[in-house]
Amino acid sequence: MAERRRLLIAPQRLAAVETGDPTVPLERSEQHYLRRVLRCRVGDTIDVVDGCGSLWQAQLISADALRVSVPADQIEPVRVPRLGLGLSLIRRGFEDALRMACELGVDEIQPLRADRSTPQAEHRPERWATILQEAVEQCERLWLPTLKPACKLAQWPNSSDPVAVGVTRRADTPALRDWLNQTTNCNGMVWLLVGPEGGWSNAEEQLSITREWQPVHLGSSILRSSTAAVRGSVELVQWRDR
Repeated sequence: MAERRRLLIAPQRLAAVETGDPTVPLERSEQHYLRRVLRCRVGDTIDVVDGCGSLWQAQLISADALRVSVPADQIEPVRVPRLGLGLSLIRRGFEDALRMACELGVDEIQPLRADRSTPQAEHRPERWATILQEAVEQCERLWLPTLKPACKLAQWPNSSDPVAVGVTRRADTPALRDWLNQTTNCNGMVWLLVGPEGGWSNAEEQLSITREWQPVHLGSSILRSSTAAVRGSVELVQWRDR
């Protein structure tokens, strides 16, 4: 089957389509992507998604505009429960973990400024947003993950959602898979938090106890933070699929 060429366009730019104006002007970066990367020509058909569950078929009518068909060809409801990944800022591997979490099906991503995050860990929210957009287009999902502003663990405004915290070298912790299988009545969010390479600080561990977050392990091996994030994302999605 031929690869489907797909473009993510913000929903506010597609609002006029549903009210009778099917022409959508393209931004310069989108023109470059369609013409230079995807090798589209005027008259070619592509899929357009809004990152909010809707897909339209569109035609490239000029170098700088699309004509979008109405109504939407596909509408996908929000999956429940939504899955969240909190990942500490790390020096290497953060962007790869971000992309793979998106491709796997994670719904919300919370970058965390952990106490032991290295000073070299970069904070690049615009770059991260671009990575997520490209991942959505590549993996053909209809929902763009929510990327939250980076914050300290103590500042994270989580309410009553179930939260698992990845830990190592603790014999008294269940596997993430086992904890998920025992988690019931999840109609909102379920979160996994992954710490930095140096692990959580004593203060962060005490905070997780105070907030009644569940420590879990991700297997017998000591994983890099980026690997743990991907491993955990796989288990979250598999649990929801079951």
